[in-house]
Amino acid sequence: MADLISKPVETQPKVVEQPAAEAPKELGAVVEAARAAEEEKGIVAVERADASDEARESVPAEPVAPVPRVPVQAVVTKKDPTLQRIEDIMGEDLTDAFLKLSPDRQQKFKEKGEETASKIRQMIEGAKVNTKKIFDLIRKWLKMIPGINRFFLEQEAKIKTDKILNLRP
Repeated sequence: MADLISKPVETQPKVVEQPAAEAPKELGAVVEAARAAEEEKGIVAVERADASDEARESVPAEPVAPVPRVPVQAVVTKKDPTLQRIEDIMGEDLTDAFLKLSPDRQQKFKEKGEETASKIRQMIEGAKVNTKKIFDLIRKWLKMIPGINRFFLEQEAKIKTDKILNLRP
């Protein structure tokens, strides 16, 4: 037993050679079908000079012009800080109601809200602010939500109007 431990054991990996010609018949049929499909699509298999027979490169029959890469720039429109605050006030406490709307109604609601906010901003920047008009704009916008309670609608419109009026300088 001591002799086995003191002698280094030389092991070499076993190399099993299988002839390449013995590939299963099914694989040959699959390769031929793939080549036929490539030829139908206009792709020609070209052998590389430095590669073995097994490695092939597929290239299109006709050269294709490279597509120029154009950097994509995100379109970010900076909103007026006053307009942003107005939109934030208008959107408060409406998340649940907004998410219950269908996607097309959500889009219409959002567009109408942005339009309303811009009208309100113009009114606030003017010399004289008409509170009743702001209240009516917000109430009309909130009426777009189906099934909304009339008293909730009036209360929310009043709260939002008061908050928006506090934005005035």
